[in-house]
This record gives sequence, structure tokens and C-alpha cells, in this order.
Amino acid sequence: MVTLISKGYLCRVEKIKASVVNQSFIPLAIYLFSCLNTMGQFRQNDIKSVDLPVFEHSPTITEKKVLNFFIISPPKKGKLDFGSRYNIIRGKFRSITKRKNFVAFVAKDIQTVSTKVQNRLNNSNAIIGTLWFDSHGSYKKGYAVFLIGKDEVNYKSIKDSTFVKPLRALATYTDENSKLVIGSCYGGATFSRKSLYTKDSVRMNGDSLMMGLGKIFTQSSIYACESWVMTKPGLFMKKASVAGHPTRKLYKDIVYRPAWENMNRWNKYSAANESFCAVNPVTMDFHGNLVIYPASYAENDAVKNNIEKNLKKLKPGLLKVH
Repeated sequence: MVTLISKGYLCRVEKIKASVVNQSFIPLAIYLFSCLNTMGQFRQNDIKSVDLPVFEHSPTITEKKVLNFFIISPPKKGKLDFGSRYNIIRGKFRSITKRKNFVAFVAKDIQTVSTKVQNRLNNSNAIIGTLWFDSHGSYKKGYAVFLIGKDEVNYKSIKDSTFVKPLRALATYTDENSKLVIGSCYGGATFSRKSLYTKDSVRMNGDSLMMGLGKIFTQSSIYACESWVMTKPGLFMKKASVAGHPTRKLYKDIVYRPAWENMNRWNKYSAANESFCAVNPVTMDFHGNLVIYPASYAENDAVKNNIEKNLKKLKPGLLKVH
């Protein structure tokens, strides 16, 4: 038997059949109207008694993409610089094969680099993941330095508000997960070395350079090496490819003793809490993300023996001052 149910009120089909048989249409109409009216009242009462959730309008949050950048300073004209040229080739190749995550280009100057990076970030609605500045350092100058094209960034120039304006523009595209890498030799050197011209010693001030960057990129982490950065094959393969040492005779000069003693030691400066700590050598994965090598390269017994071996071979007069 089919029944129509509304909160306990039953409308039986038999009554409807009986009314039809007796042709009592008026009582039937009144009865149906009464049933429907009662059902409607109960529906209204039910709706009023239910506390419906209130949804406030909130804007849609679009997650930003993360892009990694490898900025390469070109070799000096007329100089056979295989290392820099190799970095340019493999950086551009990686930029083509991993274009969604990784961008590499040769730097002209600090302003051009800033403009190019901003354009790419704006077009991709992205922020900076890893920003690696690849360039040569300078031991002869007696202070930590890295190049952005023709512009030199050191612990003094980083304090020049006009000079660093292009870098400040890039800082707006960073957050607490962004990482900057000074990819030059001695970029994070904190040691003192003998002067090439006097009997005094000079301090490299790599920590001052890192702190200067931290004052611009206030949420980010800054990475730099105490000694040589040897970007041999494997830079994008999560290997300790930046760990190593040069083989030319001039690097066996006695003035390079601090560099040998601090070989493969990297520093990290956290700008947010203004703190330094030592880290294992850093490298990049296939997409250009910064990766910290899981084991300390400098603690390897073979590496230790090699360092001791080279320290014993150091001699004066191998480095030409002029």
C-alpha cells in the first residue's frame, strides 16, 4: 500500500479511491488541499529551525610558481676561460630542457639582470626559488667579491643604495624559502690572508658581503664558500660538484694557505634572524633547486690527505702580483 508521508501525517490512497468512486469531488479537493497545506507548513517550520552555515566571500588565492635562476658572468674578452664558457653552455641547455622551472642567461650588468629576472617572474606569475650568481672571485684584491656582468658586488658596494637598487627590486619577489648563492671563489671567506704588498694581513670580509645581501633580501638565506668553488661537471646532478681545488702551480703559493685550510667549507646566513652557520657544500638539482650535499666533503679522509699534501708543497713567489 502506497502512502504519502509528511512528518507523521498519512494520506491513504484508499480514501482517494473511495472519493472518486462516490464522485465526491468537493470533499476530495478539500482533503487534498488540507494535506498539501499541512506539508507546506511543516517544510517552512523545518527550514526556519535549521541553522544554515554562513559563507563569507573571500578572494581566490593564486599560488605562485617558483623559478630558479643561474646568472652567469661572461669571461673576459680574449681570455681562454673554459670554466665560464662551459657553465654558459650547460646553463643554457638546462634552461631549455627545464624551462618551466629554470632560467639561465649571461649577465650584462646588474640593471639588465634585474629587468630580465623581473620580466620572467611577472610573465610566469612566479617568485624566486634559487638565485645563483656564477662568477669568478679575486684573491689578489684581498676581499670577497662576485660579479654581475661588468658590475662588481663587494662588501662596500653592497652598502651603496643607488648601486643595489636593482637588487632591491628583485627582493620583492622573494620569501622565506628563497635562497641566494654567491657562486664565486672566496665569496664567503671570513679568514685573513697575508698582504701581497706588505707584511700586514688583510681580511676577506665575506661575512660582511653576505650580511649586506641579507639586508636587501631580508627573508632569504644567503650561501657562500670560504674557498674555491669548482663547478665541474655534475653541477645539476646533486653531487658535490662545487667541491674541489685548482691544480695550477700559482695556487701552491704560500699566500693561499688559508684557502687550502678552508677548502670546501660553505657558510649560510639567515637574514630573518641574522645568524651564521656552517653547511656542507651546496649544489643544484636538475631543476636548479639548491641542494645541500648530505655529507661533509671536507671530512672525507682522501680529501683531508690531499689538503695536507698540498699544504706541505706551498712555496713563496709562485703568485705573480702584477
